[in-house]
Amino acid sequence: MTNDITEPTSRLPETAFAGIQTFLGADVVDPEGLPADARVGAVGVPFDGSVSRRPGTRYGPRALRAASEWIAQFGDENGRAYNADTGRHVDQRALGVYDCGDAPVAPNDAERTRDQVAAYVGAVAERAFPLVLGGDHYITYPAFAGYAGSVEGDVGLVHLDAHSDTADDGDLYGKHWHGSPMARIDDLEQGGYENHAMIGIRAYERSGFPDLVESNGIQVNYARDVREKGIETCVEEAIEHATDGTDHVYLTVDIDAVDPSFAPGTGTPEPGGLTSAQLLAAMDRLGRCRDIGAMDLMEVAPRLDPTDSTQMLAVMAVARFLERRFP
Repeated sequence: MTNDITEPTSRLPETAFAGIQTFLGADVVDPEGLPADARVGAVGVPFDGSVSRRPGTRYGPRALRAASEWIAQFGDENGRAYNADTGRHVDQRALGVYDCGDAPVAPNDAERTRDQVAAYVGAVAERAFPLVLGGDHYITYPAFAGYAGSVEGDVGLVHLDAHSDTADDGDLYGKHWHGSPMARIDDLEQGGYENHAMIGIRAYERSGFPDLVESNGIQVNYARDVREKGIETCVEEAIEHATDGTDHVYLTVDIDAVDPSFAPGTGTPEPGGLTSAQLLAAMDRLGRCRDIGAMDLMEVAPRLDPTDSTQMLAVMAVARFLERRFP
């Protein structure tokens, strides 16, 4: 019997579920190897060792990369695709995205992980725009620190979230957990509450939170403000506050800013949040803010959402930001 299998004469385009999955199908490089044409360096941080409720965000970076491949596959041979929601053609190759792999993490050791993430993000920030994919929200602290250490001047913060994450210290969780990153950023020389703008806050907070906001000059648009004023106005106010007197801005997006009816795959969901359309509109506007020099997307726990809707919304939000930030 002869073998009738023939060799393929041409290579078909890969589907979104084939091959090695990277963010938006980008080439993989180490932070130190980012080439001159790099505009964005994606970094995964598969860590959820500082959560207070449901774990699972350690699987977030892998799920976000896989979901992003569905966007990347629509690019033609020149990398161009049409975003039907925005009515814009986008050139995905011109975004200059490279995937720098995952930062080293130490499971269940937040402080050891902190130092490694800060160094890794800092190395990326020396060469490109860091895009950090979490992971639980504590990781924003070292990611911010790594970015701030690579630039000169003060760094403002725009923060989309259901929770303020301003817990300073306590007997139960201490100073290093996913409820404390904003307090830790306030400890940094280049960070500070006075240029911190929050959007979407709606969870129960400690009784002293209103005093913290007033005494430190934090700008907060609660979820009720988004409903009353509209997301565009709230984002404009956040940008104005975060850029006032600063040289750079860091953007952090906790997916639980979105209502769990749209994004159930997260560890601490809170009813009454942003719609998916509001999140995308926010990312469109934030992408036009040239002061934003780094961003993260945190708290996606894919195993809590069997529909995959959470990670699909998250990567769409990141893509919308990048399309505006790097047109």
